[in-house]
Amino acid sequence: MSRPLSGEGAEPVDPLPIASALLELDRELFSSDEDLEDDAPPELEGLQRLAALASQLAEALDGDLQRFLRLDVQLKETQLSELLFELPLRLSDAGAVDSALAIARAFAFIAPDSLHGDEALILARAGRREEALLLVSSNLERAKDIPSAEAKAGDVYRALGEADSAEAYYRRSLAESHTSLERSEALTRLVGLLCEVGRERDASDLLQLEEKRLLARRPSPVVRDAPKVGRNDPCPCGSGKKYKKCHGAGG
Repeated sequence: MSRPLSGEGAEPVDPLPIASALLELDRELFSSDEDLEDDAPPELEGLQRLAALASQLAEALDGDLQRFLRLDVQLKETQLSELLFELPLRLSDAGAVDSALAIARAFAFIAPDSLHGDEALILARAGRREEALLLVSSNLERAKDIPSAEAKAGDVYRALGEADSAEAYYRRSLAESHTSLERSEALTRLVGLLCEVGRERDASDLLQLEEKRLLARRPSPVVRDAPKVGRNDPCPCGSGKKYKKCHGAGG
């Protein structure tokens, strides 16, 4: 019988080797732009292998965010967070819905608003509309990162083909954004949707408004009321002395 991974009396499992193996497998399978060899595993098989390792990692971390953050530091300049955030949607795109949902739920403790939002999106892409919208409602009620939750809600409605609702949530996300990154992401979503439904003019107007907003926020250049007087220039008072020997003597 295998030993339990967590719980009282269980020996903690070191997540570092699992995370390292996960990153190495991802590089091995997907980092090359070259054509895959004939005997290489198909993308879905590779993704399922990643999902299996990711599940082991989730068990080892046991929902401990601080442990995950320490692991991220141990791995130094790796892309563990990025890989874990992208994996559910990659699985969903490949048709592995159950695996996609399992990974999104297993790592939701890292970034709840983002990964719960992806869970709803996966359900929407799978045609499970009622489950997706029920989760959207729950996500919005418990959200801490409002712009992210509203953006994800827009993604769900967009996947369901309900452009009006998607646009409304994207506009809310844009209005609630507090950082330039949040605004950029919300704007990208909204412009993409408008172009997708044939409203290129509205998209162009939106981009122009954003450009004007950014220009208006730039600090105005300092304009001097009079030319700057050099220390060796004649003093403006008309004394005939150099400025440094006259009114500039105390400078």
